Amino acid sequence: MKLSSKSKSRLELLDMIAEGISSPDVFNVINYKSQSEDKIKQFVYPHLVDALTEWVMQKKDFSRALAKEKAKAMLKWEGNVNTTINHMQFMGTANRPDMIVETNDLKIAIEFKRGTAGSDLRSGFGQCMIYSTIYDFVLYMFIDTTSDSKIARASNGIAEQNFLEDLWNNFNIKFVIV
Repeated sequence: MKLSSKSKSRLELLDMIAEGISSPDVFNVINYKSQSEDKIKQFVYPHLVDALTEWVMQKKDFSRALAKEKAKAMLKWEGNVNTTINHMQFMGTANRPDMIVETNDLKIAIEFKRGTAGSDLRSGFGQCMIYSTIYDFVLYMFIDTTSDSKIARASNGIAEQNFLEDLWNNFNIKFVIV
């Protein structure tokens, strides 16, 4: 599997998407620990559109309205009845990410998972590994719903950071946790 290059422009886009999906405007406003993944994605969507709009405006001399149209066209979401995210086949199973950002020749998969257990976390990592076989980059957003945020706190450990670095270096998977 050949990894897509991590150019400055691509890294800026990934960072902007990561900021959009982890916006404090969402996670400080809603009680995300009690919301479903679908509800969280519904709250995240407009923030991601705004982040993509800013990115488009930085790259092109577009008005905000035109940049927003372009941003919406770049973003496919399973919750939008006007877009379709096709399933990909892998080892006899059908899989699809929650959102996709497509621009020019770049395809970015976005996966959301929430939970309190290792199985919730592992499920998302497994899906992201599958997506990395056809997408240039994968962003994995894990929403820690433990009462004491123990998963988020533990993500800064040495073994965890080494694992996340390996995912990034070997599979172009970027991990975001709230």
